[in-house]
Amino acid sequence: MRCVRLPAIAFVIVFIDSAAAQQVSPPLHLGTLAHPAGPSLPDDLAFYGTDLGWTFVHDGVHHILFGDTWAEAGAPCGAQPLNEDAQGTLPLEPPAGDQPVSFVTQPGAPPAFRPIHVYRGTESLPMSSLQVPLTGWSDGRDAGAIFGRGEFVQCVRRRPGARPTCKPPKDLPPIGPKRGGYVCDESLGRCAVGFSGLDVPCLVGTNAGCLPGDVCLPSEAGFCIDPTSSQYVDPALHGPVAVVHDQEIGVQRPAEPASWDSVLRWRTNKFVNATSRAVTHLTHDGVGDDYAPGAGALLVWGRPLWTAEGGREAQLYLATLPLPLRGEKGRARFALRYFAGVDAKSRPRWSRSEKKAAPLAMDGAVGSSPHEVLPIPGQMAITWLGAPISKWVMLYGGDTPFYFLGDPEAARPGPEPGSIRIRFADRPWGPWTPAVPHLTVGDPTGVGASAGPGGVHYHPDCVDAGGEVCTPSDPSRPLHLIYPGCALPPGTSEIDVGFFYAPNFIDAWTRPDGKGGLDLYWNVSTWNPYGVQLYRTNLRP
Repeated sequence: MRCVRLPAIAFVIVFIDSAAAQQVSPPLHLGTLAHPAGPSLPDDLAFYGTDLGWTFVHDGVHHILFGDTWAEAGAPCGAQPLNEDAQGTLPLEPPAGDQPVSFVTQPGAPPAFRPIHVYRGTESLPMSSLQVPLTGWSDGRDAGAIFGRGEFVQCVRRRPGARPTCKPPKDLPPIGPKRGGYVCDESLGRCAVGFSGLDVPCLVGTNAGCLPGDVCLPSEAGFCIDPTSSQYVDPALHGPVAVVHDQEIGVQRPAEPASWDSVLRWRTNKFVNATSRAVTHLTHDGVGDDYAPGAGALLVWGRPLWTAEGGREAQLYLATLPLPLRGEKGRARFALRYFAGVDAKSRPRWSRSEKKAAPLAMDGAVGSSPHEVLPIPGQMAITWLGAPISKWVMLYGGDTPFYFLGDPEAARPGPEPGSIRIRFADRPWGPWTPAVPHLTVGDPTGVGASAGPGGVHYHPDCVDAGGEVCTPSDPSRPLHLIYPGCALPPGTSEIDVGFFYAPNFIDAWTRPDGKGGLDLYWNVSTWNPYGVQLYRTNLRP
C-alpha cells in the first residue's frame, strides 16, 4: 500500500469537558481498500467500485459489508440489477502491506461477486441502488445486520371509507415498535418516476420531495410520518422527510454468508441512518456497564436522514436491543428500548415508545442542547475505545452530491466543509463533545491535500505539482439516479467532484501503539473515484 502523510502538525488536541484532553493525530492514509486502483484483485473478478464497508467479526471471520457495487465502470448507466451490494472478508490482523478484500463470489462463477440477498421467508427483497446494509454485528449465536431499503410505510384503510391508519396488520411477521406514535399524512403522494425506482413520498401540490423534472402524484391513503422527528419542523414542508421506513433486521445464513433472513421489521424515522455496536453488558441505569465488544446488548445510534436543510436537523438518537437476537427456538422478539433523556441524577431513562426517544446532548454538557451543527451529517461510525482512552468516539460528516441538496452553498458551512469530523463521549448517550474536523478535503492546489496532487479525490481545479499527480475522474460519472440512460439535459455539464462520506471503524484492527495510546484503523468512502480508502488515527490520553 502507498502511504501518504497529510500535511499537518504532529498532534491535534481535542479538549473534553469530562476528562483530560485527548491527543488525536492527523489521519494517516494507508491506501485503497476497494477500488481497481488499489490492492490487486483477481484478474477475472468483475468489479470496478463500491462504497460503505461496515465490518464485524463473527465465528472468527472478519466480515465487511459494502453498498452499491459496480461490476464495471459506468455500471449505473445500464440496467439496474435487483441485487448489487457486495460482501467480503478481511484479515483479523491490521495490514502490514497490500491486504485486498476477499469478495464472496457466485458459486461456480468465481469472476462474479455474490451480491447480498435479503429474504422475507422465500421472497428475495430488492437491494438495488440506495438499498444497502447499514450496520452489522455478532451476538455470539448469529451474525446480524440492519438493511435500509427505502421502503416507506404507507397508510392503510382497514375497510372502504375508513380513515387511514399506521397500525400494522396483525398477520405480519414481527414488526415494531407497536407504540411508535406515527400518524397518517394524507397530503403526501408519490413521485411519478421515483428516486432510483423507489416509491418516494412527496408533498402533493408543491412537488417537495421529488427531484427536478418529476411530479408528485396523489396516493391512495398517504404515508405514515413521525411528528416527533427532528426533521419535522414545518408541517407544510417537511412531511416527506418525516416519513417512516420499514427496515429489515436480518441474520446471516451460516452456509451462505451473503444471504440474510429478515427476522424483524423495524418501523422508524429516527433511525433511518443507523450504526451499531454489540457490548458485553448494559444495565440501563449507567452503573456497572461494560462497553467492551461482546454479546450482551446491542447499542444502535440513529439519525432521521443523512442531510438536513431549511431548519431541519438530523439529530442523534439511541436505542438498545438485548442479545442474542434470537432465542433457543430461533424466534426473534422486538424489544427495543429508546433513550428518553436523563433524570435529576444524570442517569439514563429508557422507553419502549419511539415517540419518547430523546435526542442526545451534543455540546459536551449533560442534558444540554441536541443541536447538530452539520447540515450534512452523513453516515456515522461510533465505537468504544478501552484503556487507556476509555471513551466513545464518533466519526461522521463528509459531503453529498450537489443534486441531492436544495441549497448546496448553505448546506456546507465552515470550517473545513466536507470534512470527516470527530466527537467523544464517556457514555453511549453522551453528552458528546463538539465536532472537530479530522479528515479534511484541503485545497485542490495543495500537494498532499485529499483533493490535491497526490490525494485521493478528483477535483477539476487540481493541477499536477511537486512530482505528484492529480487523481483522475472515474471514466463515467453520470447523474445516474436522476436522468434515465445517463442523458443529461441539453446545456448541462457535469462536474462530479470527489468527496468523503461513510466512515467506519475497523474494530478488529484497533491496537495499542506501544507508547501509551491506541491506533485506530478505519475506512471511508470517496465519491469520485468511487471506492473505499483506508486510514489510521493515533489517540493518546
